[in-house]
Amino acid sequence: MQGSIDVGRGTADTVRDARFALRAARYDEALSLLDGCEDWPTAQAERAALVKAEVLSRRDPVRGLEYLASVEDLFTSVEGRFGRDVEMGWRLSRARDLDAGEARYAAARKLAGAVPAGEQTLALHALRVRFLRRDCDLAAPEFALALAHPDPNVVASTYYVRGWFHAAGGDLRGQIADCQAVLGVEPSASEPMDVEVLAKAIYTLTLVAFEIADGEGVAAARAAAESLAWTPDVSVERFNTLRFFGWDAFMRGEPGRAQWSFKDARAVAPSIPWRIMACLDRAYVARIAGNNVWSLDELAEADRLARDVRWEMAVGEERQVLPVLATLYAPVDAVRAQRYAGTYGSIGATDADPALGMTKDPRFVAFAQYAQGLIELALGRRDTGVPSLVAAYQKFEAAGYHFRATLAAATLYETTGEQKWRTASIAHASRYPNCPLATVADDAVAREEAMPRTLSPLQRQIARALWSGAELIELSRRFSRSLYTIERQVADVYAAFEVRSRGELLEVAQTRGLA
Repeated sequence: MQGSIDVGRGTADTVRDARFALRAARYDEALSLLDGCEDWPTAQAERAALVKAEVLSRRDPVRGLEYLASVEDLFTSVEGRFGRDVEMGWRLSRARDLDAGEARYAAARKLAGAVPAGEQTLALHALRVRFLRRDCDLAAPEFALALAHPDPNVVASTYYVRGWFHAAGGDLRGQIADCQAVLGVEPSASEPMDVEVLAKAIYTLTLVAFEIADGEGVAAARAAAESLAWTPDVSVERFNTLRFFGWDAFMRGEPGRAQWSFKDARAVAPSIPWRIMACLDRAYVARIAGNNVWSLDELAEADRLARDVRWEMAVGEERQVLPVLATLYAPVDAVRAQRYAGTYGSIGATDADPALGMTKDPRFVAFAQYAQGLIELALGRRDTGVPSLVAAYQKFEAAGYHFRATLAAATLYETTGEQKWRTASIAHASRYPNCPLATVADDAVAREEAMPRTLSPLQRQIARALWSGAELIELSRRFSRSLYTIERQVADVYAAFEVRSRGELLEVAQTRGLA
């Protein structure tokens, strides 16, 4: 294959084509072009090996490190050794071996003066290490140096990193502005824009703009997404961008547009955990809309898929599927919800993307608290559930995450009946024009009041399951109770509703607005 590619063209052209394929996020093509590059003439072999290492690292950081270690003696020129040490420094740092990464950067720094734009290249990497060390100083001198780099992709990456510096300080609008700056960088004749950098900026812009109800930011992300040449190698970013376009449409009272976005996201889901998340998005929307049958169907499909996932092997933000599963299962199956929450607690976000794992980003801490609060409430432990929800709400409110703050406040109003939580929920929901959640808390409170007060938390879950079509054997498995115990609980539910059959229960539930 290598020979047929290089005939009449030369290795320099092949390296250029491979670099362009890398920038276009066509990684298989790049690797095919670079097959056997280690045996090329030294100058081109060095350049090719660096491109190959970057491609491999984008697919699997460990594999990239292994490859660089295997060809370390290939680099003999000053420029080659500089590139090798910079690449090794970044990959080691991303693998959380910051000291080893710093040692590689120190070696590169000795060569930087003899390499074109060497100091400017190291400035970007210094900023990345600052971020990993939580030293997010927006006045860092490296910003000016990196933004003057002749490669537009280094400039774009610098804006993206600066956006996360803003986020670390709680300035989400600053992050939105920098993501838009990434999308505004112009390519050069010799350096096309890196599709992966653009995809990450579009996804981050979509997510943050949605969370803080910045409609202009979401519109800018949508325009950029429509013009980007997406590839399977950036499918995670595309999937999540489509998801949050769907959520933004739903929160703005456009359910039809939301469902199309969710459908498009499901079609490009790149892994089983993300397919699960696609089911959960639809289940969440169905529940909010009061369509419990549809919600349970989607939830059951998500649970079926989740059984075969080795969650400790899940990559990055895929693990956030677990607290979402716990949140949605909490009202209908507290035991299963607890299992998912416990799994998340045991593996946590240790291996998540450093940008997404920022301790000041409330998604990791607050959403897990929100899920646990719902589980505690479903188990009848209000004394522990309410504080968890309050803590989650406070973090969401402080960050300006209006969507999640709406959900947390609405749940607190449903639980406590305190007017302040209804006011808070409506205030956050009103940030989105025509938001269907503006009155959802009132609807939920009305549904809870329609439930017989004599029912225990378990019996309430059984009642919901019964009018949603669950059979007794399924209830026995779901709630880890014997069939005899479930039959007794069902009898108590019938008695509380003053009915004698499942059919009568469904009629009463529909009359009361419960089903």
